Amino acid sequence: MKYFCVKDELHGTDCHEFFRGQWDDRFWNDDSLYIYDDMFRESGMRMLLSMVIPDYSPYDTTEIFPDDWEQICKLAKGTAAEAVAELEMWAESALKEHGMFTILGI
Repeated sequence: MKYFCVKDELHGTDCHEFFRGQWDDRFWNDDSLYIYDDMFRESGMRMLLSMVIPDYSPYDTTEIFPDDWEQICKLAKGTAAEAVAELEMWAESALKEHGMFTILGI
């Protein structure tokens, strides 16, 4: 993957964790996906989330529901669209199983 990685591929801690379902106070989960903060900003994902979730903070937890995900997918352009496409299978699976996913900020 170009933008995201799995836990075993991490080489630092400055990343955002995409957690399946509602966050349960656990970090560094095996079934989460991770994106480094610099890649998160440079890809436009951070700005995209701010457009869809007005109170989005990269330093807090953010719950993403199906309507949010649909908007994210519609509004994604350029490299943000590439990152969203990379996340798509994981996100659709998390939404189907849990009805949401949570982004854990840095």
